[in-house]
Amino acid sequence: MKPDQPETAQRTLRRRLLTFLLLPLAALLVLSIPFDYELAVAPSRDAYDYALTDTATELATRIYLRDGRPALDLPPSVEAAIRSDMTDLEFLAVYAPDGHLLAGDADLAPDMGCASGNPCITDSTLHGHRIRKATYRKVTAAGEATVVFAETTRKREHAQSRILTAMILPNVLLVTAALGLVYFGVKRGLEPLDRLGKDISMRSATDPTPLPLAEVPAEAEPMVRAMNKLIKELQSAAAAQQRFLANAAHQLKTPLAGLQTQLELAAEELPGEYRDRMGKLSDATSRLAHLTHQILALARSGPEANVGYEKRRMDLSTLLHASASSWFDTALAANIDLGFEPELAMIEGSEWMLNELLSNLISNAIRYTPAGGTVTARSGMDSQGQAFIEVEDTGPGIPAQEHERVFDRFYRPSGSTSAGTGLGLAIVKEVAERHEATITLRSASSVGTCIRVCFKPV
Repeated sequence: MKPDQPETAQRTLRRRLLTFLLLPLAALLVLSIPFDYELAVAPSRDAYDYALTDTATELATRIYLRDGRPALDLPPSVEAAIRSDMTDLEFLAVYAPDGHLLAGDADLAPDMGCASGNPCITDSTLHGHRIRKATYRKVTAAGEATVVFAETTRKREHAQSRILTAMILPNVLLVTAALGLVYFGVKRGLEPLDRLGKDISMRSATDPTPLPLAEVPAEAEPMVRAMNKLIKELQSAAAAQQRFLANAAHQLKTPLAGLQTQLELAAEELPGEYRDRMGKLSDATSRLAHLTHQILALARSGPEANVGYEKRRMDLSTLLHASASSWFDTALAANIDLGFEPELAMIEGSEWMLNELLSNLISNAIRYTPAGGTVTARSGMDSQGQAFIEVEDTGPGIPAQEHERVFDRFYRPSGSTSAGTGLGLAIVKEVAERHEATITLRSASSVGTCIRVCFKPV
């Protein structure tokens, strides 16, 4: 029996644990990115901003009064040095109190909201470039002069990108490693439950042994103990059912056999017409006894009995010999040639169940084979090393479309005139399933049927 592997999207314990652990970690990674970005941008931004304000205040110190009017002491060499950055474009503008340009780029406008004495840093665009500019207002004797110094943001962006990568990449690797460790940890942590599940799935319905507690996690131990308690209670209930069936079989068989004997004796003392009626009554009693026996045998051998049965190592050829003698008289009375071909075939199984299986195979074969036909029972080993037992007859055969249905309870082949109960092959199927054996039926629609039961190697 293989464990079932349902493909449904049910929420397993593993999926729940991984969801509760992995999703917060993934969310933490996503939420940490803005903070990492701000941490990466702030230091470099502040450093470059300080450089901008230093340059702006330095330019402001070069403003002086000449003939009572503001002027700028900015030789070309100094201006060239200020604009000498290798990465960014740099711009400057110095405005007199009346707003006219003293020096620099006329299209570099100051920040009008900047207060005197405190440099202001703002973002803007100039000539299609994004710029960062510092505006500084200085009070002179002639009034408030304004200095603006700006540069493009290339080196800022490059530095910020490098710092951001240096900060985020380790975080990503760390969270990825954490995700992997969480997944591995959950998988390893649930392995005892996986083994327990496989143990339960692989169990036969007839295995009454309790589930092992040695490797069960403490959290799952109450559940396993409850299951063991349930197994024990089911075993007790099934044992009680088996005792009832055994007692019922004995209690019913004895009076029915006695009734049949009394009817046969009474028939011998009656005149012809009454003797025929008594004979029919005796036949009906015989059929009732046979039906009762088969119903009880089916109940004891079926999985619904849900109880273990005693297995022992046995030879099918010995079983064949033991069962043969009980059917010779029946075959002889029906003018059937009953033959046996026993060969060594070792298996492990329940003796009484296998006796029922063989008896029903032989009984069915004799019942459906016409007078003058043959029935042969065999045991042996096939080419795959499996022990088998089979019964072959020269009866009317079974149509191909009925091969599966003949193993159903109370099913009888179409056109059947035999007084069977329709339970014989159902019992064979139940016993075979309890022994994890396979049944093969070969039959032509006109003549002959062979039923083989193959058992697992021991």
